[in-house]
Amino acid sequence: MKRLLIVFLALVFTNVLAHADEKHANLGERATELKAEGKSLDIHPDLTQIRIMHPEFLLHKRTQTLRQGIRTKRDSLKACVNCHSSIDSRGDYIPINQKDQFCATCHQKVGTSVDCFSCHRTTPKEDF
Repeated sequence: MKRLLIVFLALVFTNVLAHADEKHANLGERATELKAEGKSLDIHPDLTQIRIMHPEFLLHKRTQTLRQGIRTKRDSLKACVNCHSSIDSRGDYIPINQKDQFCATCHQKVGTSVDCFSCHRTTPKEDF
């Protein structure tokens, strides 16, 4: 029982540390623009909560989308990818789950995998 408690506390503690830094290594092209324009809080009213609770939000959204049929553009995974993707020197999108990209940076810190993209797109469609 003590081992389980130690493992649980270690996971919680490392998750909090991964999100403690207010700066993110690679926000992505559109997100960086919105932040510079002061509009990022219009999209994410509470950034700290988003950083800490995003796995729970994604699971909740998954339940609403898959099981209840509720689909919204604002809260879709596509919207996250569209805003947080970066472009390389050739003008091509870099997969969001690639090393040092938006999703991967925090996941690298806490040693977890990004399973979402085994099914979902890692780059935006050109017509977004």
